[in-house]
Amino acid sequence: MSGGQGRRALVFSGEGAIQPSPCPRRNRGLLRVANGGRAPRRLVHSSPFMRLIHFRSASKAAALAAASALFMPSAIAQVTFDVDSTADTPDAAPGDGVCADASGACSLRAAIQEANASTTPTVIQLQAGALYGLDRFGAGEDLADTGDLDVFSHVTILGRGATIDARGADRAFDVRYRYVLDVRDLALVNGSVVGESGGAIRNAGALLLDRCDVSASTAAGAGASGGAVFNDAGFVSVMRSRLSGCSATRAGGAIEANGGVTKVISSELTGNSTGPMPGNGGGLHITGVGTVEVRSTLVEDNSADREGGGLWNSAGGMMSVVLCEVRGNDALGTAADNGGGGLFNDGGLLEVRLCDVRDNHAPMGSGSGGGLFNNGGDLFLSLSNVEGNTANRAGGGVGALGGNTELFASQLVENTTGPMPGNGGGLHLTGAGTVSVLQCFVERNTATAEGGGLWNSAVGTLDIAGCSITGNRASGAAADQGGGGVFSDGGATTIARSLIAENEADGAAGSGGGVLNNLGQMTISDTRIIANSCSRAGGGVEAVVGTTRLVRVSLVDNVTGPTPGNGGGLHLTGAGLVEIDRSTVLGNLAANEGGGLWNSATGTMVVTLTAIAGNMAPVGPEVFNQGGTFTIDGVPVP
Repeated sequence: MSGGQGRRALVFSGEGAIQPSPCPRRNRGLLRVANGGRAPRRLVHSSPFMRLIHFRSASKAAALAAASALFMPSAIAQVTFDVDSTADTPDAAPGDGVCADASGACSLRAAIQEANASTTPTVIQLQAGALYGLDRFGAGEDLADTGDLDVFSHVTILGRGATIDARGADRAFDVRYRYVLDVRDLALVNGSVVGESGGAIRNAGALLLDRCDVSASTAAGAGASGGAVFNDAGFVSVMRSRLSGCSATRAGGAIEANGGVTKVISSELTGNSTGPMPGNGGGLHITGVGTVEVRSTLVEDNSADREGGGLWNSAGGMMSVVLCEVRGNDALGTAADNGGGGLFNDGGLLEVRLCDVRDNHAPMGSGSGGGLFNNGGDLFLSLSNVEGNTANRAGGGVGALGGNTELFASQLVENTTGPMPGNGGGLHLTGAGTVSVLQCFVERNTATAEGGGLWNSAVGTLDIAGCSITGNRASGAAADQGGGGVFSDGGATTIARSLIAENEADGAAGSGGGVLNNLGQMTISDTRIIANSCSRAGGGVEAVVGTTRLVRVSLVDNVTGPTPGNGGGLHLTGAGLVEIDRSTVLGNLAANEGGGLWNSATGTMVVTLTAIAGNMAPVGPEVFNQGGTFTIDGVPVP
């Protein structure tokens, strides 16, 4: 389309209703919120995620407030050291209150040692743009005399654009329990630890990084995590900073949060990696019971050998990702419960709000959830765009394995799956989970086999309401494959107040251009099913056994054919039950039989108070009965 007006955004009216709106291409995939720029009050203050957060984090509130207060301006007296030497030399007499090495110069190491010996908060000011190499080798020493700079005091470092090069021999800083390191405007490079965590910084106290750049740092060996930063049950705040090109063998290519509280605000996590033991959380990883907030941050081009190319949340973790771009990340796990190219939730609480999750991948083996993967936890996705993600097995945009997954006012656009086997281009549910898709756009997603838009499992529950499901494609070749818009593989599915249009099941015998109910329980109400198409049967809806109910549904202009081409509007295969009440079946086309409705030899179809007109087929242009029980307003159809 010309002028870049082909993309639509989600817009809140003053009453909070969702409406499609033209959106210029330069803002493609973003969500605009009217009503003064605020989301509805019920979403901000009363979402299920927020209620759970308030309940589970009440006991942590005091600790968080206390840790945050450590970084606030204070009237307490402080000592300031101006570093005037780039040499890595120790203090001549730690504790005498004078920063001076043997030659009388004030080095960074000497300033740290004096700060550690003092009970007064210390400010260390570096030379603008200078390079400080940590050349006094000797990892494992704990008094800042050799190796890394151990911090066991309250220290603020004003970097002024300087760089600390750890020389690949140790990390740069080790912050002890109960102590504070506040670092501003500083670059850290070439941190390296083996058999430990925290390639550039290990923190057990409170750490603030503001306007910092941490890069080219590693944590190697079994169990080593946090290539840039390891938060060991402490408090970490990363603001206006970049963590890039870091790696860890176990988890957390950039940041590993071992419990505690971790905040990443207005920052970048880019080009980090984990693996192969096991390799989770290319950008950030939580272990155990912890809280992570990632806000206004770019998470890009990170990779994980197994799960969570960008971000990974634990079973006991609470992670909030708000106003972020999560793009171009890869999760390379091969099992069906691996993946989550952008984000992976391993049973905890994950909120993703006002985010763009784009072009992430789970490309290996049976990797699932190209954009996001919810493994038995609680995932709340709202006001977000999930676009252009891919998964080899299932869930190109979102993969869910059990658990509870809720999507509200979001977009699933142009996500793809395949070919292992390739189900659920936009979203896929495995196992006995619950998925709600409310007021969402599900557009132009592709599945190699089934469920171009959405796919529900044999024991799953899928609720769809107020959605536009358009232009999706499923290309499975078998007669029980397809479901261009929605596929249910035996579970319970409800579709209400939605539009299902221009979807297709284009495989050799693909069925159910709009919807395919395979052995399940499905109810569709107050919904328009328009201009969908398939190769075999059920241009609008295909029911394979099971129970399918349509109430106040419009089946209009759907098409089947030519293999063989039955049931332009709706087709029933096998001994299932279809009930159609107060609906419209209009202008559908079948290449062979039953332009409007087609009932099998063993099926039961009950139609009441429904208009059936203007449909076309060589045999039975309006309806066709192969021999089962078929009545229209109580009158049998021969």
